[in-house]
Amino acid sequence: MQIHFKFFLFLSLFTPFLALSQVKPTQLSDSSLQTVIVTANKSKEKRIESPIAISVLGKQQIQEAKAVRIDFLLNKVSGVFMPTIGNEQHMMSIRQPVSLKGLYLYLEDGLPIRTSGLFSNNALIEINTTAIQQIEVIKGPASALYGAEAIGGVVNFIHAPRPTSDQLSISNHINNNGLLKTDLSWNKAGKKAGWSVNLSQIGQKNGQLEYSDFTKTALSLKRDFTFKEKWTGYQQIQYIHYDGQMTGTVDSLKFQARNYSTQQSFTYRKLDLVRIRQNLSYVWSATQKTTVNLLYRGNTMGQNPAYLIAASSNPTKFRGQINSNRFDAYVFDLQHQMNLKKLKSKILIGGYLDVTQQGLVANYIDIFKDTNINKFTSYTRRPIDSLITNYRTTIYNKAVYLNWIQPITNRLRVNATLRYDQFNYQFKNKLAIGTPSSNNLFTNWAPKLGLTYNQLNWGGYLNFSNGFVPPQITEIYNAIRVPYLLPQSFSNYEIGAWISIPNGYIEWSLYQLNGRNEIISVRQADGVNLNQNTGQTKHYGIEYQVKYNFSKLIQINFNGSNAKHLYVNTILKGVDISNKEMVAAPRFFSNLTILSQWNSAISSSIEWQHQSGYFMDEINATRYTGFDVLNLRVNYSIKKHEFWFQCLNLTDQFYASMATKNFSVRGTNAYAYYLGDNRTLAIGWRWNLINSRRQL
Repeated sequence: MQIHFKFFLFLSLFTPFLALSQVKPTQLSDSSLQTVIVTANKSKEKRIESPIAISVLGKQQIQEAKAVRIDFLLNKVSGVFMPTIGNEQHMMSIRQPVSLKGLYLYLEDGLPIRTSGLFSNNALIEINTTAIQQIEVIKGPASALYGAEAIGGVVNFIHAPRPTSDQLSISNHINNNGLLKTDLSWNKAGKKAGWSVNLSQIGQKNGQLEYSDFTKTALSLKRDFTFKEKWTGYQQIQYIHYDGQMTGTVDSLKFQARNYSTQQSFTYRKLDLVRIRQNLSYVWSATQKTTVNLLYRGNTMGQNPAYLIAASSNPTKFRGQINSNRFDAYVFDLQHQMNLKKLKSKILIGGYLDVTQQGLVANYIDIFKDTNINKFTSYTRRPIDSLITNYRTTIYNKAVYLNWIQPITNRLRVNATLRYDQFNYQFKNKLAIGTPSSNNLFTNWAPKLGLTYNQLNWGGYLNFSNGFVPPQITEIYNAIRVPYLLPQSFSNYEIGAWISIPNGYIEWSLYQLNGRNEIISVRQADGVNLNQNTGQTKHYGIEYQVKYNFSKLIQINFNGSNAKHLYVNTILKGVDISNKEMVAAPRFFSNLTILSQWNSAISSSIEWQHQSGYFMDEINATRYTGFDVLNLRVNYSIKKHEFWFQCLNLTDQFYASMATKNFSVRGTNAYAYYLGDNRTLAIGWRWNLINSRRQL
């Protein structure tokens, strides 16, 4: 295996330079500001006519990256940092500190992949990366259109439209950390229907980071159709099975020693899910269209979680839990679009209904630690009273919204949206202890008002929006410790602009996001994180992107974010932390990519990711220094074949993707570091067996 790897590594590096002397240079293509997007108002609209900060990762960028994980893509977007915590598990930061909090909404073709109230920081495990054609990222609140959790941002994963040609390809991606990914993509075109199948199998074994094995199978099946001219739609099935070891964090001693070992030996996360969707659109006339979506989500996640291991007075004995969370969701989504020709305006009226049955069962476990090797070695279930949580919740989310877009002049447009959400949690505790059975009702009006102004080569926008997040089910119905939590609300004020320059463009957005009753995760003395409301928080900053073609061969793309995240009027564990910076909130992070399209066959890119230092604790006494990571990618295509070589973390930087400290605890155990990826060498090959155009 090692000999084959070195051979393919040599071949991947040598072949591109040989090709340079055989093919003439080809000009780089440019991603225009005139890109058509769908996430801004759930219908097709030019990007520069949307009064929001939105970034688009198009088909070309996705193909160039050859990414096996979504964070390799999203970290190219200004204002977005998605840290990996091992095996496709992750956190997120979009206009917020790095955290596990439910402040982000993840969509698949415009609909949430999970029910509001059941947010998972690892939700993007539930996406099939092979089926993605485009990613659209709204930064800032979008609750007026999408409801709860659309606070820090919205990430919409968009599949390819109805195929216009027959295609069949198979690919393999392998790296030196024991990862192997195999993808199969098949498209079948037809006059009245088209089929798309995307199958992905990925697994990792015996990587440099100890206890980091996982497997994932993902299948996407889609059928697009036309029925009697005015009727169009598609059926879609998503299936994912995931089984991964949970590496957890390391303490300060291991981090300072650059030790890739872990304390864990039995923690895990397992996931099985299916999503079935029926989309149907009817065109009433040239000015009116109705779209209906019916969606079923079935999701089961079982865990022995590393983050719930808690200490006791005995250094060799700890406690934890094994849990299983299951939900079945039934969604009805309706949108009607009207174009008023006399007023030159567009009106969108929509309704949304989500009925979800959810249940959680958890059992205590006693955990034993070998202090000589600093590792949790085994666990046992308690023979008596091991059941700590057993409940069911019915979640009703009902919503209506109105979006009105009105041109004032040829250059000035108003975009106004108002949405009403009602959440009803019907909680039934099956145990005699813990949170009593109850019904909780949360309601909210979410407005958004925006203005866009566009000249020939420049333009800008103003935006006010409001966001709302009810407490998550697992935040309030926790039978171990029941926190008193209030709904979170956010107000966002934003201004942005763009300018087209010769051979490129510049865009930026300036924002201030004020939060009330924001739920933060506080690390307790026993090592367990507990949720609590803060008084207020303030988040403000600037995001910017510069894209420039230096020549027909070289393109530079720079994305950056300067921000500050503060506690306001907040007392934590008896300590006033008002005006202190929030935990894991870097003031600056950026991504610089230099892309070289040497000819029609060969391209390469060098990518520099930078993150500044930040405070690890709430009293701002301990800092993490940040990191710099370089990535190299080379792609080569010839006839029906594509080859690529990647060297990620080129300089083998040892770093933490996330670092925190409990300010009220002393010693090495107060520190928690999630280790970043070591240097990773990868090669890949795609064989396009069929790629034939058809007259439809």
